[in-house]
Amino acid sequence: MAGKHVLIVDDDMEFVKLYSLFLRNKGLEVSAAYSAAEARTALETLTPDVVVLDVMMEHFDSGFNASKAIKEKYPQLPVILMTAIGEETGLDFRPRSDEERELMHADAFLDKAASPEELLTKINELVA
Repeated sequence: MAGKHVLIVDDDMEFVKLYSLFLRNKGLEVSAAYSAAEARTALETLTPDVVVLDVMMEHFDSGFNASKAIKEKYPQLPVILMTAIGEETGLDFRPRSDEERELMHADAFLDKAASPEELLTKINELVA
């Protein structure tokens, strides 16, 4: 797993800082973007092995739109969507099937309450 590159995209700077530190301590290279637009720009020069993408950033659906754009341009690049939508709205946005996950243009979906260890496990599954 060491040497793998993760791009974390989230407008919550504390979240990015905490999870980046954890992943770096586990031997991963980590880059950060703080908006969907920054993520698209970063992907023009970076070649991450996986993208961790917040759903709600500039707009309610920024992450979904960014994930769709990423998958259209880089179909083999794994995308993990993370969100606090459930905590904030009481709605459950987790996909129930592979088809629903595909409609979200994501390879995995985690609640933001997921621990750094859970995120690392999901990254390992996707880039093994």
